[in-house]
Amino acid sequence: MRARRGIPLLLLSALLVAGAAVVQPARAQDVVWKNDGGKLRGRIVREGRDGVTIETPGGTYTVPHGEIARVERGADVLSELEQKKGRVKAGDLRGWLDLGKWCQNQELWPQAIDCFGEVLAIEPDHEDARFELGYRRLEGKWVTEGAYFEAKGFKKWVDRWVTAEEYEKLEQGLVQKDGRWVTDDGAGSAAPATETASASRPKSGGGAAGGAKAPAGGGQGGERAPAGPRGAGFPWGAGGAAPLGGQVGGKPLSPEDRAAQLDQAKKAGSWTGAYSTKYYDVFSNGPGEEAQRFGKTMDLVCDEFKVIFKFDAEITRPFPIHLYANQQEFMGRTNHGAGVGGFYDGSKIVAYHKPDGGGHGTQSTLFHEGTHQFQGLVMGRNMWRAKIWLIEGLAVFFEATDVQGKKVSTGAIPRDRLAHVKRAISSGSYVRLSELVRMEQAQFGALHYAHAWSLIYFFLNGAGGGKKRFVEYWERAKTGEDGVKLFEEIFDKPIDEIEQA
Repeated sequence: MRARRGIPLLLLSALLVAGAAVVQPARAQDVVWKNDGGKLRGRIVREGRDGVTIETPGGTYTVPHGEIARVERGADVLSELEQKKGRVKAGDLRGWLDLGKWCQNQELWPQAIDCFGEVLAIEPDHEDARFELGYRRLEGKWVTEGAYFEAKGFKKWVDRWVTAEEYEKLEQGLVQKDGRWVTDDGAGSAAPATETASASRPKSGGGAAGGAKAPAGGGQGGERAPAGPRGAGFPWGAGGAAPLGGQVGGKPLSPEDRAAQLDQAKKAGSWTGAYSTKYYDVFSNGPGEEAQRFGKTMDLVCDEFKVIFKFDAEITRPFPIHLYANQQEFMGRTNHGAGVGGFYDGSKIVAYHKPDGGGHGTQSTLFHEGTHQFQGLVMGRNMWRAKIWLIEGLAVFFEATDVQGKKVSTGAIPRDRLAHVKRAISSGSYVRLSELVRMEQAQFGALHYAHAWSLIYFFLNGAGGGKKRFVEYWERAKTGEDGVKLFEEIFDKPIDEIEQA
């Protein structure tokens, strides 16, 4: 609901005081503090890109992010989700559908996908759930968005579907401006005022993320391709941004130039602390000692990744890491909901200081997003073309990396992910392998992260010849080959046989 504008602050305060008794005492109140000194107390019902919507005794208001000084939550939205899930009974189709839409309003995108998946487990042909998960009808059958647009003659360009003519122009390095195709240098660009993961990310247009948008050019047969991939809340991707962050190819900075650059970026971002390490510039509004420790740990992991990913190019420029003081600041400054713990957008890694900073907290988030950083360095724009199970499965594989002193050990088992997969297998709700390897970003929910990790772990540790074949898959995926056809070619056993193993 949009904000009701024009209500004087004194009147609003009076409404809050007069209606305070009707707020349920069982739940601690949320507070939205405004830049002008005002504050709204009540229950936050939505946090979206347009602002924070809070339900108060005097009415429901949406406060734009630019007007918010800080947000104090009386209860954690993920805890509220668990309570809501506990009230949904088995076989309750409407309950799961409503919960999925509630998750969307909270920008809990992976959790929303899981809820819609529960709907399809009850009614596989459910129209609303299929649409929210990014499926489309083609000749009477539900197919993924990718299969649909391929059948219509579109081609995938980085993060969106375009016509064959547009694809050819884009391959030539041209961009569209005012209806004309021009070189990228002539297109001009404007820097965003707030930090987003591609406006975020790739993130894009439709399904769990909102309505799809169409490019200026028309499609074939009256059909228009979406502007980008579906699923605007997921933590990987950058809407086609060059995934190199300026780290390679440039002249190394002198210590004086780097210090000046660090100070300038610190002031521009209003950071309380800025720290340079070998490979990273860490900007933080949290504990300085912790931020410096994270930067040094990431240096060790970076050296390890250079070996693992066979990355021989010289890293000549530092890569930025932005660490907000807490989740509230992270959400307010990046416009992300509570379901996102961090992201990599092609030019920086963004996360926040968590109470459990090490272990499964901030450190594992940095390792996860640092994996995406190296995927971008190694794959270039083909990172956005690769199948989501490969991109996220590797990030989960490396998020459990253990660092003791200067010793880095990869390949540890993330116990929570393992438990997730075991529960899915025992309950019969596991994701079939034939579906996982074809899955697109819009269908990729919380459960799939664990499945993708388990498949990679199996290839690397549990199958004869699996590691060799997986390495070949990775090497060829880097070149942009079709991920599904490549999987069928390299892992040439019947997919049901692989799944059983």
